[in-house]
Amino acid sequence: MTDAATAQVTKLARTLGVPVERLAYLADVSAADVRDFRFQVADLLFESQSGGLRKTAAAAKVIPAPVIAKLVARNRNALLAARMAGVLEPSHAVDVAKRLPVDFLAEVAPLLDARRSAYIIAGVPTDTIVAVAKLLAEQADWITLGDLMAAISDAAARAAQAALDGTALIRAAFLVDDAEHLERLVALVSAAKLAEMLGAAAEHDLWDEYRSTLDGLSGSALAAVRAAVDQLPPEHRDRALAEIADRPGA
Repeated sequence: MTDAATAQVTKLARTLGVPVERLAYLADVSAADVRDFRFQVADLLFESQSGGLRKTAAAAKVIPAPVIAKLVARNRNALLAARMAGVLEPSHAVDVAKRLPVDFLAEVAPLLDARRSAYIIAGVPTDTIVAVAKLLAEQADWITLGDLMAAISDAAARAAQAALDGTALIRAAFLVDDAEHLERLVALVSAAKLAEMLGAAAEHDLWDEYRSTLDGLSGSALAAVRAAVDQLPPEHRDRALAEIADRPGA
Protein backbone atom coordinates (compact mmCIF):
# COMPACT_ATOMS: atom_id res chain seq x y z
CA MET A 1 0.00 0.00 0.00
CA THR A 2 1.37 3.44 -0.90
CA ASP A 3 1.72 6.15 1.75
CA ALA A 4 -1.12 8.12 0.14
CA ALA A 5 -3.38 5.05 0.12
CA THR A 6 -2.58 4.42 3.78
CA ALA A 7 -3.75 7.93 4.60
CA GLN A 8 -7.00 7.44 2.70
CA VAL A 9 -7.73 4.05 4.30
CA THR A 10 -7.11 5.62 7.72
CA LYS A 11 -9.67 8.32 6.94
CA LEU A 12 -12.14 5.79 5.54
CA ALA A 13 -11.92 3.80 8.78
CA ARG A 14 -12.82 6.99 10.68
CA THR A 15 -15.83 7.58 8.41
CA LEU A 16 -17.05 4.01 8.84
CA GLY A 17 -16.28 3.92 12.56
CA VAL A 18 -14.22 0.73 12.32
CA PRO A 19 -10.60 -0.17 13.22
CA VAL A 20 -8.28 0.53 10.31
CA GLU A 21 -7.07 -3.09 10.45
CA ARG A 22 -10.49 -4.22 9.20
CA LEU A 23 -9.82 -2.45 5.90
CA ALA A 24 -6.49 -4.16 5.20
CA TYR A 25 -8.08 -5.82 2.15
CA LEU A 26 -8.00 -2.43 0.43
CA ALA A 27 -4.19 -2.52 0.30
CA ASP A 28 -4.10 -2.78 -3.50
CA VAL A 29 -6.69 -0.06 -4.19
CA SER A 30 -5.40 3.33 -5.33
CA ALA A 31 -5.53 6.31 -2.99
CA ALA A 32 -7.84 8.18 -5.38
CA ASP A 33 -10.33 5.31 -5.50
CA VAL A 34 -10.37 4.95 -1.70
CA ARG A 35 -10.90 8.69 -1.33
CA ASP A 36 -13.78 8.69 -3.83
CA PHE A 37 -15.37 5.75 -2.03
CA ARG A 38 -14.98 7.56 1.31
CA PHE A 39 -16.78 10.58 -0.09
CA GLN A 40 -19.60 8.37 -1.38
CA VAL A 41 -19.98 6.73 2.04
CA ALA A 42 -20.01 10.10 3.78
CA ASP A 43 -22.64 11.42 1.36
CA LEU A 44 -24.80 8.33 1.85
CA LEU A 45 -24.62 8.65 5.64
CA PHE A 46 -25.44 12.34 5.45
CA GLU A 47 -28.43 11.88 3.16
CA SER A 48 -29.82 9.04 5.27
CA GLN A 49 -29.84 11.24 8.36
CA SER A 50 -30.53 14.71 7.03
CA GLY A 51 -34.30 14.60 6.32
CA GLY A 52 -35.50 15.39 9.82
CA LEU A 53 -32.52 17.65 10.48
CA ARG A 54 -33.48 19.90 7.57
CA LYS A 55 -36.89 20.47 9.16
CA THR A 56 -35.17 21.34 12.43
CA ALA A 57 -32.80 23.67 10.59
CA ALA A 58 -35.73 25.43 8.94
CA ALA A 59 -37.29 26.02 12.35
CA ALA A 60 -33.95 27.19 13.74
CA LYS A 61 -33.88 30.12 11.31
CA VAL A 62 -36.22 32.04 13.58
CA ILE A 63 -34.24 31.28 16.77
CA PRO A 64 -31.42 33.75 17.57
CA ALA A 65 -27.90 32.32 17.35
CA PRO A 66 -27.12 33.02 21.05
CA VAL A 67 -30.13 30.93 22.09
CA ILE A 68 -29.17 28.02 19.80
CA ALA A 69 -25.58 28.14 21.06
CA LYS A 70 -26.78 27.98 24.66
CA LEU A 71 -29.03 25.02 23.90
CA VAL A 72 -26.31 23.17 21.99
CA ALA A 73 -23.66 23.78 24.65
CA ARG A 74 -26.04 22.74 27.43
CA ASN A 75 -27.01 19.54 25.62
CA ARG A 76 -23.37 18.68 24.72
CA ASN A 77 -24.45 16.34 21.94
CA ALA A 78 -21.45 16.57 19.62
CA LEU A 79 -22.87 14.21 17.00
CA LEU A 80 -26.13 16.15 16.73
CA ALA A 81 -24.22 19.44 16.51
CA ALA A 82 -22.07 18.04 13.70
CA ARG A 83 -25.11 16.80 11.78
CA MET A 84 -26.88 20.14 12.21
CA ALA A 85 -23.81 21.97 10.89
CA GLY A 86 -24.38 20.31 7.53
CA VAL A 87 -27.94 21.58 7.13
CA LEU A 88 -28.05 24.96 8.86
CA GLU A 89 -28.01 28.11 6.73
CA PRO A 90 -24.27 28.99 6.42
CA SER A 91 -24.17 32.38 8.14
CA HIS A 92 -26.41 31.12 10.95
CA ALA A 93 -24.17 28.08 11.47
CA VAL A 94 -21.07 30.29 11.68
CA ASP A 95 -22.83 32.58 14.15
CA VAL A 96 -23.64 29.62 16.38
CA ALA A 97 -20.15 28.08 16.09
CA LYS A 98 -18.50 31.33 17.19
CA ARG A 99 -20.41 31.14 20.48
CA LEU A 100 -19.66 27.54 21.43
CA PRO A 101 -16.97 26.58 24.00
CA VAL A 102 -13.61 25.62 22.52
CA ASP A 103 -13.54 22.20 24.17
CA PHE A 104 -16.96 21.39 22.73
CA LEU A 105 -15.88 22.53 19.25
CA ALA A 106 -12.95 20.11 19.56
CA GLU A 107 -15.49 17.33 20.28
CA VAL A 108 -17.61 18.31 17.28
CA ALA A 109 -14.75 18.75 14.80
CA PRO A 110 -13.96 15.02 14.31
CA LEU A 111 -17.62 14.37 13.48
CA LEU A 112 -17.88 17.02 10.76
CA ASP A 113 -17.74 16.29 7.05
CA ALA A 114 -15.01 18.75 6.15
CA ARG A 115 -16.38 19.21 2.62
CA ARG A 116 -19.77 20.37 3.91
CA SER A 117 -18.45 22.34 6.88
CA ALA A 118 -15.49 24.22 5.40
CA TYR A 119 -17.48 27.47 5.32
CA ILE A 120 -18.16 27.17 9.05
CA ILE A 121 -14.54 26.46 9.88
CA ALA A 122 -13.39 29.38 7.74
CA GLY A 123 -15.73 31.72 9.60
CA VAL A 124 -14.55 30.83 13.12
CA PRO A 125 -12.24 33.45 14.72
CA THR A 126 -8.50 32.77 14.49
CA ASP A 127 -7.94 32.54 18.25
CA THR A 128 -10.66 29.88 18.47
CA ILE A 129 -9.16 27.94 15.55
CA VAL A 130 -5.75 27.96 17.25
CA ALA A 131 -7.24 26.76 20.54
CA VAL A 132 -9.13 23.93 18.81
CA ALA A 133 -6.02 22.95 16.81
CA LYS A 134 -3.98 22.70 20.00
CA LEU A 135 -6.61 20.49 21.62
CA LEU A 136 -6.72 18.20 18.57
CA ALA A 137 -2.91 17.92 18.66
CA GLU A 138 -3.02 17.05 22.38
CA GLN A 139 -5.50 14.30 21.51
CA ALA A 140 -3.30 13.12 18.60
CA ASP A 141 -6.28 13.48 16.27
CA TRP A 142 -4.23 14.02 13.14
CA ILE A 143 -7.11 13.32 10.75
CA THR A 144 -9.24 16.15 12.10
CA LEU A 145 -6.25 18.46 12.46
CA GLY A 146 -5.37 17.90 8.79
CA ASP A 147 -8.94 18.65 7.71
CA LEU A 148 -8.99 21.74 9.91
CA MET A 149 -5.70 23.10 8.55
CA ALA A 150 -6.93 22.60 4.98
CA ALA A 151 -10.15 24.56 5.59
CA ILE A 152 -8.97 27.61 7.55
CA SER A 153 -7.95 31.01 6.21
CA ASP A 154 -4.34 31.94 5.48
CA ALA A 155 -4.20 34.12 8.61
CA ALA A 156 -5.55 31.32 10.80
CA ALA A 157 -3.17 28.80 9.19
CA ARG A 158 -0.17 31.01 10.00
CA ALA A 159 -1.32 31.40 13.59
CA ALA A 160 -2.05 27.68 14.00
CA GLN A 161 1.26 26.51 12.55
CA ALA A 162 3.10 28.87 14.89
CA ALA A 163 1.25 27.35 17.87
CA LEU A 164 1.81 23.69 16.88
CA ASP A 165 5.02 21.71 16.99
CA GLY A 166 6.67 20.07 14.00
CA THR A 167 5.42 16.60 14.90
CA ALA A 168 1.79 17.70 14.88
CA LEU A 169 2.21 19.54 11.60
CA ILE A 170 3.88 16.73 9.67
CA ARG A 171 1.38 14.17 10.94
CA ALA A 172 -1.51 16.45 9.96
CA ALA A 173 -0.01 17.30 6.57
CA PHE A 174 0.16 13.57 5.77
CA LEU A 175 -3.65 13.43 6.05
CA VAL A 176 -4.54 16.52 3.96
CA ASP A 177 -6.57 15.31 0.97
CA ASP A 178 -6.05 18.00 -1.62
CA ALA A 179 -2.61 18.76 -3.10
CA GLU A 180 -3.66 22.38 -3.59
CA HIS A 181 -4.38 22.76 0.13
CA LEU A 182 -1.08 21.10 0.98
CA GLU A 183 0.83 23.47 -1.30
CA ARG A 184 -0.88 26.44 0.34
CA LEU A 185 -0.01 25.24 3.83
CA VAL A 186 3.65 24.71 2.97
CA ALA A 187 3.78 28.21 1.51
CA LEU A 188 2.37 29.61 4.77
CA VAL A 189 4.70 27.70 7.09
CA SER A 190 7.83 29.55 8.15
CA ALA A 191 11.25 28.20 7.16
CA ALA A 192 12.03 27.54 10.83
CA LYS A 193 8.81 25.55 11.25
CA LEU A 194 9.52 23.52 8.10
CA ALA A 195 12.91 22.63 9.56
CA GLU A 196 11.17 21.66 12.81
CA MET A 197 8.82 19.37 10.85
CA LEU A 198 11.78 17.70 9.16
CA GLY A 199 13.49 17.29 12.52
CA ALA A 200 10.33 15.61 13.82
CA ALA A 201 10.37 13.21 10.86
CA ALA A 202 13.88 12.16 11.85
CA GLU A 203 13.27 12.04 15.59
CA HIS A 204 10.02 10.04 15.40
CA ASP A 205 10.74 8.05 12.22
CA LEU A 206 8.01 9.81 10.25
CA TRP A 207 9.75 9.37 6.92
CA ASP A 208 6.66 7.75 5.37
CA GLU A 209 4.62 10.83 6.29
CA TYR A 210 7.39 13.08 4.93
CA ARG A 211 7.57 11.14 1.66
CA SER A 212 3.80 11.22 1.20
CA THR A 213 3.74 14.96 1.82
CA LEU A 214 6.44 15.46 -0.79
CA ASP A 215 4.29 13.54 -3.29
CA GLY A 216 1.66 16.28 -3.03
CA LEU A 217 4.08 19.15 -3.66
CA SER A 218 5.57 20.78 -6.71
CA GLY A 219 7.68 23.75 -7.73
CA SER A 220 8.20 26.44 -5.11
CA ALA A 221 6.82 24.30 -2.28
CA LEU A 222 9.45 21.61 -2.94
CA ALA A 223 12.10 24.32 -3.14
CA ALA A 224 11.01 25.60 0.28
CA VAL A 225 11.33 22.10 1.75
CA ARG A 226 14.74 21.71 0.12
CA ALA A 227 15.91 24.95 1.74
CA ALA A 228 14.65 23.74 5.12
CA VAL A 229 16.58 20.45 4.72
CA ASP A 230 19.81 22.46 4.72
CA GLN A 231 19.07 23.49 8.32
CA LEU A 232 19.12 19.89 9.58
CA PRO A 233 22.13 18.25 11.26
CA PRO A 234 24.18 16.13 8.82
CA GLU A 235 22.89 12.77 10.07
CA HIS A 236 19.29 13.76 9.27
CA ARG A 237 20.04 15.93 6.26
CA ASP A 238 21.22 13.03 4.11
CA ARG A 239 18.02 11.03 4.66
CA ALA A 240 15.80 14.04 3.98
CA LEU A 241 17.76 14.85 0.81
CA ALA A 242 17.56 11.25 -0.38
CA GLU A 243 13.76 11.45 -0.35
CA ILE A 244 13.61 14.75 -2.22
CA ALA A 245 16.62 14.57 -4.58
CA ASP A 246 14.95 13.15 -7.69
CA ARG A 247 11.80 15.22 -7.57
CA PRO A 248 11.30 17.92 -10.24
CA GLY A 249 11.74 21.41 -8.81
CA ALA A 250 13.54 20.25 -5.66
